[in-house]
Amino acid sequence: MPTLPAIAPFLGDTSRLISYRKFSEASAVGFLSAILFVVFSEPLKNYVDFGEKWMSLSGLPYQMNTAMLGFIVGFGFVKIFLLMRILLFRMLLNYQGWMTNPKSMATKMWALMLNALRGNGHYPTYYFQPMLPKLPVPKLNTTLDRYLASMKPILSDEDFMHLTTSVLEFKEKEGPKLHKYLCDRAATKDNWLIEYWLNYAYLVNREPCAVKVNCYATDRKDCPTNNQIARAANLIYYVLRFHEQTQDETLTPQYLQDMIPMCMEGYRQQFSTTRIPYETIDQLMKYEDSKHIVVYRNGAFFKLEVFAPDSDGKKRLLTVTELYDLLQQINHQSQDNDEASRVAVFTSERRDTWAKVRQRLLTTSNRSSLEAVESSIFFVSLDDIAPKSIEENGTFTMTGNGFNRWFDKSIQFSVFRNGKVGTNVEHGSVDATLPGRLWEYFLQNEKYTEDGQIVREKYKRALPKPQRLEWDLTDFEADIDEAYNNFRKLADEFDLIVTSPDYGKGFIKKKRMSPDGYIQMALQLAYYKLHNKIAKTYESASTRMFCSGRTETIRPVSEFSCQWVKSMFNERATREQRIMLLKRAVQYQTQNKIDASLGMGWDRHLFGMYVASRELNMPQPALFRDKVCCLCVCTVDVE
Repeated sequence: MPTLPAIAPFLGDTSRLISYRKFSEASAVGFLSAILFVVFSEPLKNYVDFGEKWMSLSGLPYQMNTAMLGFIVGFGFVKIFLLMRILLFRMLLNYQGWMTNPKSMATKMWALMLNALRGNGHYPTYYFQPMLPKLPVPKLNTTLDRYLASMKPILSDEDFMHLTTSVLEFKEKEGPKLHKYLCDRAATKDNWLIEYWLNYAYLVNREPCAVKVNCYATDRKDCPTNNQIARAANLIYYVLRFHEQTQDETLTPQYLQDMIPMCMEGYRQQFSTTRIPYETIDQLMKYEDSKHIVVYRNGAFFKLEVFAPDSDGKKRLLTVTELYDLLQQINHQSQDNDEASRVAVFTSERRDTWAKVRQRLLTTSNRSSLEAVESSIFFVSLDDIAPKSIEENGTFTMTGNGFNRWFDKSIQFSVFRNGKVGTNVEHGSVDATLPGRLWEYFLQNEKYTEDGQIVREKYKRALPKPQRLEWDLTDFEADIDEAYNNFRKLADEFDLIVTSPDYGKGFIKKKRMSPDGYIQMALQLAYYKLHNKIAKTYESASTRMFCSGRTETIRPVSEFSCQWVKSMFNERATREQRIMLLKRAVQYQTQNKIDASLGMGWDRHLFGMYVASRELNMPQPALFRDKVCCLCVCTVDVE
């Protein structure tokens, strides 16, 4: 357990006491106080005598009463201190002026107070969760006004007038009732949105996870080794180390600007989680006690236990060397595999189709193998292909060949023949910022010798043998062929092109513009140049400063962005005019981003009211039947 965080500096480092006895912070101070009361009982005699009066019924000896009084005083003091500290944290974390007015005196005073209260302690991973503010429900009128302002640039005058009529009707009729329902929900839940968003944006979605839902990350530009097995052993080890930190809560909480704690709840589902398909709505299944991973190599699946008993009998994580030797065994056993299993292609199917096939698999001898994959901490594929560029690295990681990706897993990894790596993430489980931190942790810690081999260590303990998972898919061949044909269509639709301009964010900042807003405007310009129209655009903003926060939508398109884009094709527009319009468009996008990060975007609010109308069994409001609104709310964009 981490060091006691800045509660009683005179105690020094109490981490050993706490971790050994598993005492709470208040209990640790209470026991220390009891000892001090007994040792210095004479100077405290008056207080002890007072305490004896109300403890006289206990029938305990004098020193026992003294110790009990000392414990109560110490325990109570720390509990009161911690309660006050939590309340102060909550008050300070509710302040949002640091985003809207960062240079004000109030923000400076707030920053000093927050830093002083936080101290230099090493906090447990989920320490700040109870202190994070709740996601707010925006004002109804503000949401509707922003919605209209966002849609105006991309609609014809006729469509906009029709939408305006629907909005005004909603504002007068169903809107207030649905808004109040969300406000009441917000008062009783840590996050009024999270269940709606998970269920309706992801789990109800019947589209395939492959390409349509999952996201990915690629390797560093310069690969530290070309040895596939060495890279895989390092990858597995450091990912499991990260997993252990999330389990024992030693992973340091994340902070915005190294100061404001962010929600860490998503880390609970990053590992040992699988999206289980059902015909109407999927389920995220968490396997708390999982101790194995699944490795795919040359058409064969292997279950690999990643903990082994040490000399003291306690099970500990396998080392890089041990993992390397076990992976070599897997590589050897699958070398001449003639019976390649194609079962994973089902996870690339539509969710209702895969749900039906899965139920059939569970009634056959395949059940134990299927459950082994689904209950694994994560899935690793040792691929035969060798990507030569970042585009190939990304494409192969995202799609695989149809048989070497298990798209239901919350996180999976691919290690290519030339040592390159990639990760594929099921988006319903987590958002991209979480595996991004894990990815950085691995890339920063992996170690190799000069010739690209692992740094070997001696070991004596017996290692678990890789267990090959058996599949009998005789009755599923037609389903596999159909699933593979569907997968190929999906994979062929995925295009990835990576380009690097001659300048980076430093140049953009020198021009006093947000790099994010600048790139968004570049995308608007490129799309208009190709299609001669302005398109509805989706950009994600993180709301992890709120409890259980995930994302809100930034809508980069505005009247300002449209004016700038069109000025770039207007020969009469001067360079100065174009620069001025660009800066106005970027400023508007930046403010939109701030509002979204503060939970004040319009998308999730409208989405919540749409779901609430269904939950209340109301006739669907005209606004949600409008062809424009259906594109934005009822058919939810997946980030």
